[in-house]
Amino acid sequence: MSIPGKQKRFVTWAAIALTFLPLAAVLLAAQPAGQAKKASAPAQGQKQTGKADPSLVGSWAAPVTLGVISIHAALLHTGAAGQVLAWWYPSGSATHSPARLLDLATGAITDVTMPFDGDFFCAGQSIMADGRVLVTGGLVGNPHPGVTDKGHSLTAIFDPVTATWSQGPSMSFPRWYPTSMEMFDGRILELTGKNADATAIILPMEVYDPATNQWTTLPSSANILPTMDTYLKMKQLPTGKIFEAGANAKTRMFNPLTNTWSDVGHLNFGNRYRAAVVLLPGLNKVLTAGGTLNYAGGGATATAEVIDLSAPSPQWSFVAPMSIPRYNANMVLLADGTALMVGGAQSKRYDSPVQVPELYDPVANTWTEMATQTLARTYHSTTLLLPDGRVWSAGSDDPLNMQNGTTYEIFSPPYLFKGARPTITGAPTSLGYNRRFIITTPDAPNISTVALIRPGATTHDNDMDQRYVTLTFSKGTGRLMVTSPLNGNYAPPGYYMLVIVNSNGVPSLMPFLQLM
Repeated sequence: MSIPGKQKRFVTWAAIALTFLPLAAVLLAAQPAGQAKKASAPAQGQKQTGKADPSLVGSWAAPVTLGVISIHAALLHTGAAGQVLAWWYPSGSATHSPARLLDLATGAITDVTMPFDGDFFCAGQSIMADGRVLVTGGLVGNPHPGVTDKGHSLTAIFDPVTATWSQGPSMSFPRWYPTSMEMFDGRILELTGKNADATAIILPMEVYDPATNQWTTLPSSANILPTMDTYLKMKQLPTGKIFEAGANAKTRMFNPLTNTWSDVGHLNFGNRYRAAVVLLPGLNKVLTAGGTLNYAGGGATATAEVIDLSAPSPQWSFVAPMSIPRYNANMVLLADGTALMVGGAQSKRYDSPVQVPELYDPVANTWTEMATQTLARTYHSTTLLLPDGRVWSAGSDDPLNMQNGTTYEIFSPPYLFKGARPTITGAPTSLGYNRRFIITTPDAPNISTVALIRPGATTHDNDMDQRYVTLTFSKGTGRLMVTSPLNGNYAPPGYYMLVIVNSNGVPSLMPFLQLM
């Protein structure tokens, strides 16, 4: 399959709460950026006039200069309030990929450009169990723009504790546009991507073991189909199996224990190129929304579909559509278990940008338009949930307005304007599987949800490890007695944000803990 070439390319939580106070002040001071009108948005998703209640549509803060175009982004557990790592491609004759590290507590930005040769543009990425970021593959052929889509086999590893990069072991195959995801046992599964000649998609899959620092090619029975697309949307289920939810109309299930595939479901819309996909809370239902039938772009859809993989014979079913068609958008799970669709375009990569986000409620099966974003975030944009419950939106390398792409914006969802937040005053910083643990909180009587949320690692409308893991709990005086996930099938090992949500739907600040 040939793909068209690209354009440019235990701690004291009181102390943590004090660190978040400046962020809370920003939330309270944030001004609404637009007015939402259900099912009557402008055709191109442009700005709307007037003001709106932020408790209904949220609010955007002003854009802030980052210094790079965030084509890739990952949320890190380090820093008092988390950090964001962002990188993009080298320009001109440069050979090192530019990267920045944003400290969310202070706003400080550090240049962490990779110190070795390698264009890690359109790479795969996954946050490993120890919190390091593994970056896999990318593009050969500087200078930009105008390079061909040739993949390489290089890897890079970012250590958030030391804020340094190191070169990882090369993969067995060159890959450009690969998917990278952590499995139940902490190993990283790598699949798809263009080859070194830009003539075909790599069919064999391989696995990286952080314990041995080695790649192993899986048996040929694990090969993907020749017709499958790059950046496949892979979601691990509580069974340990891994569901491929697009872009191909025929969706499939991979069994890592037998290294075999089986067909499961068929998208009603057909191929959904550049659609966004999330594994919904409960970990059995997958939502896909937007996209286009045409890989080259155009013909964006507003339709959405859900498949329940716990059903005896899982089938995709249409659910409520968005108000605005879009593709190359990012869908991020929020602290309350809803899903926010941000950015995207309706024509080509950058034309007819959509600046009105939409919030999906999987319980009510409704989409609600949110406050209008200041800048267009189309192709090569990224979105992340932050530990304070807000949403980072950055990137987009529109060649007609590259400067806008070097900024980031922060969205405060409606739940941050619906009353006081519950507080976590004590919780573990590390946790084993299937263990009882205690969260101390003065808000215990009003808590309706306890969950672990995996930090995002996103590029090209694909957050490769995103998941929202609800936990069972009981209430006591000033505390919650909670049970951790049963095993790595439910939550692969690594760092997660711990959240409690009250009966008004308002989430707490979310400290990190390591599940191992």
